[in-house]
Amino acid sequence: MKKVIYFFSGTGNSLRAARIIADELKDTGIVNVRNDPSGYSAEDAEVIGFVCPVYEWDIPGRMKAFISQLNVNPNAYIFMVATYIAIHGKAFETVADILSSKGAHLSYSRAVRCVASQCIAYPPFPPEKIMIPLMERSMRKTAREICERRLRKYPHMSIITRKLFPKMMVPYLNVEHEYDKGFYANSRCTGCSTCLKVCPTKNITMENSRPVWNRKCHGCNACVVYCPSKAIQFKTPEAYVALGTLISKKLGLPEKRKRYHNPYIKARDLMD
Repeated sequence: MKKVIYFFSGTGNSLRAARIIADELKDTGIVNVRNDPSGYSAEDAEVIGFVCPVYEWDIPGRMKAFISQLNVNPNAYIFMVATYIAIHGKAFETVADILSSKGAHLSYSRAVRCVASQCIAYPPFPPEKIMIPLMERSMRKTAREICERRLRKYPHMSIITRKLFPKMMVPYLNVEHEYDKGFYANSRCTGCSTCLKVCPTKNITMENSRPVWNRKCHGCNACVVYCPSKAIQFKTPEAYVALGTLISKKLGLPEKRKRYHNPYIKARDLMD
């Protein structure tokens, strides 16, 4: 029986984790959830993995939709790894609930702290020279535990986070469809279409050799950080300005701000 890992990744942290785990497991396929789940069934898999970042204290909408439509073997060893910086929120609960509806359950779960990479809101932190080695060690430890078929209960949302979620995260989720109105390409754009190819939601099309965003964005910033000419810019959309929150007021992309992506992951790695 096969082993397969499904991943969502924007700036490469989650794909790096998926690759490290796959290398430890051996003979393991890796599937980008930008693909149609009907073509990547896990009904005959003995090991099934889900790896993704945490957005707004939950998993990305595309990841949620993919798992919901995926056929899985309910008797498989199923694991989940979430890459995050501070709060994992209800990410694991979301996946556990979806799997439960399929008669399956999470056997192993771990949250791995990574470099914060939301470049349209803040510079990457903690410092990469410190955080990347820590990320690598944590990912390799996680991979070994998964290879050994360890059991690890998934972490739940804390009481405080659960109370804060409706007030702090739901407003952003309600206007998420407006998020990509902030993106545009300046005169440095060469029409190379890298942004289209790396987008995990297939949200970008090209018109007159310029990218167009089509309201299916989760704010992963893959288009921004992998643009070879740094042509993609961001200006706070009106819907976010209207929120009037501290985070929405800080949205933007200063010219000199570093556009972080995982150093082990290249643009071509996200194009499958």
